[in-house]
Amino acid sequence: MPLSKFMLSAARLTLDAVFKASEADIRVHGVENIPANHILFVVNHFTRMETAFLPYVIHKYTNQHSLSLADSSFFKGKLESILHKMGAVSTKDPQRDKILANALLTGKTNVIIFPEGQMIKDKKLVEKGKFLVYNTGIRRPPHTGAAKIAIQVEIYRQVIKKLYDKKRFEDIDMIKAVYDFNKEDMSSILTGSTYIVPVNITYYPIRARNNFIKKMVEKFTGETTGRVAEELEIEGTMLTKGVDIDINFGKALKMSDYVNRTSIIKNIFSCRQETCFGEIGDSDYINRLSIKVMQDYMDSIYRMTTVNHDHIFAYILANYPKNSISDYDFKNRASLALERVKKLKKYSLHSTLIKRNNIGSDVFHEKYDSFMEEAVKNNLVEIKGDKIIKNMGKFALLYNFHIVRKDNFIEVLKNEIEPLSELTTILRRIMFMTPWLVKIKIRDTFLKLDQKLFEEDYNKFYREGVSKPESVGEPFFLHNIFSTKGVILVHGYMAAPKEVKLLADKIYKAGYSVYGVRLRGHGTTPEDLSGRRWQDWNESVNRGYVVMKNSVSEFAIAGFSTGAGLALLQAVQKGPKLKALISISAPLRLQDIRASFTGAVSFFNTILKKFKIEKGKMEFVPNVPENPDINYSRNPINGTYELGKLMKHVESNLSKVTIPALIIQATGDPVVNPQSADEIFSKISSPIKELIKIKSDRHGIVRGKELKEVADEMIAFLDRVFSK
Repeated sequence: MPLSKFMLSAARLTLDAVFKASEADIRVHGVENIPANHILFVVNHFTRMETAFLPYVIHKYTNQHSLSLADSSFFKGKLESILHKMGAVSTKDPQRDKILANALLTGKTNVIIFPEGQMIKDKKLVEKGKFLVYNTGIRRPPHTGAAKIAIQVEIYRQVIKKLYDKKRFEDIDMIKAVYDFNKEDMSSILTGSTYIVPVNITYYPIRARNNFIKKMVEKFTGETTGRVAEELEIEGTMLTKGVDIDINFGKALKMSDYVNRTSIIKNIFSCRQETCFGEIGDSDYINRLSIKVMQDYMDSIYRMTTVNHDHIFAYILANYPKNSISDYDFKNRASLALERVKKLKKYSLHSTLIKRNNIGSDVFHEKYDSFMEEAVKNNLVEIKGDKIIKNMGKFALLYNFHIVRKDNFIEVLKNEIEPLSELTTILRRIMFMTPWLVKIKIRDTFLKLDQKLFEEDYNKFYREGVSKPESVGEPFFLHNIFSTKGVILVHGYMAAPKEVKLLADKIYKAGYSVYGVRLRGHGTTPEDLSGRRWQDWNESVNRGYVVMKNSVSEFAIAGFSTGAGLALLQAVQKGPKLKALISISAPLRLQDIRASFTGAVSFFNTILKKFKIEKGKMEFVPNVPENPDINYSRNPINGTYELGKLMKHVESNLSKVTIPALIIQATGDPVVNPQSADEIFSKISSPIKELIKIKSDRHGIVRGKELKEVADEMIAFLDRVFSK
């Protein structure tokens, strides 16, 4: 089948421009699984645009063109000639099998087939343990045509090899005439093997919105409705608003492995009738073998679904046995599920799911908020206070297949991961847990996670003579099982949890549970801290928040130095969900003028690194700490820069702090300008707030001679707040 190099080149340039201009992000995985040639790609079908971009992607990574089997309804008028030149083959082309067989035999082009036969918009793939897809009002198994073509091509290949070995060239010429190959193709036929490569395409997120593409179409055609409107809203939004397209190439299925398990080739050569090959090629045995191959590649396709946050949210919400669930409980279940899913090595996970940004308890998470916003928009759920109420009528409704992506995206997402049995088993177990058991599980999960992260960081960055003992840097939890009150305690910059351990002991003895957070980059080495951002530190505090939220009824947050800045930020983010805030020596203004230069130095270092120039870089400056057994002796420039960004963000949001607050500051602090405390006190909006000045010329007042005074002030304040 002759292809137009000009048109294919023009199409590639067009798609290059489209994807550069669009918000779509194509991520390709498993390219190493693609053999050199003779490949039949079998792909799941969810959108129309994948029929255009998949040949483009395959060519980009293999430098090979592909023929695509396309619905016959497109082959009309001038479009038919264009499609042929682009490599499209009509499903009703009388030469269809011959064209595809020639491509696979010779390896000149690869072949793409969507075995589901049409777009599976509802993603309903499995029913009673069998692969069944929607087609014209019924559920049927996926087509076996792709499997049958690949098997028959491999049979032809092996027959030709045997005929060649037996020097039966006249018989080969007969096959040449049927499948239109020539002598130049013989080398590739004789040395090649036929492969089927399963391909999965997963889109995230799936949202229906009015968009620029839909508006432009309607400008020329008038208002669109029904199926057309749905496709424009879904696929137009993907291109204009952004979508991650994960393309997974699975392990190739070698057709000779299937054929060689049978006696087909032997039977062909033992048969003396001229019609023998044709009869065997269309036999029930071939049909049964095709079903086996189809089941293998369909299983591979669906198991390569890239699991994302929406899948987890949708599955739990759709299958939760009650019609309402608290936002807090739902987040806990989702967070527990996400942590367990990350351990499933056999599944493909979306890049944002792999990251350690948890959604437990009241922690803000943009993926969660986006999902709930869409669910509310589609009238699938209603939010009343802290309750998520399912619209049971919507969940029980039998949807129109062609607009289900728009009307019930939760059903689509739930269906998409049904074939992932290990995943769905985990989700079902979590879904039916009692709320109190979920709280225990999520607390224990995050305690172990925090410890694991510390151990991983410690081992990764360990340096003899630089790293402190592990006991200095590991997070700690002083759980007072007889108390319902707690405090999250956060250490300072270049320090570690041990810095606040003595203070924690006193608070614990006063009747509070205390969680000592370890900020990422701390308790290890300065090199670790140099690569961290302030958001990483805040995420560390979020993990402590999840632990405490699931351990006690009410709790406060307290921090020293940088930890105080993070405590202020948490007060902004969590509001009245925290009982109180205690800020000790928050570094709103620093005494050392050198700190103001770190932003410029960090930027300069970034430029040098970009151009791979090592000379002139200034990454660390010496530090003489009050507690050398805890703090780093070198200060990473980038770390100080991140601290500055954190405090700038905190300062701009201080007016949003409304919970009871205690501000503590040393009068002669050599690191933090004491005026910082006055500024913070005046800018926060808390109706209950206190400012305590400690007479000291030290920064580290959470240890040493000032410890008792600081602890007494904190405990007295906490007792007053918690007694109300």
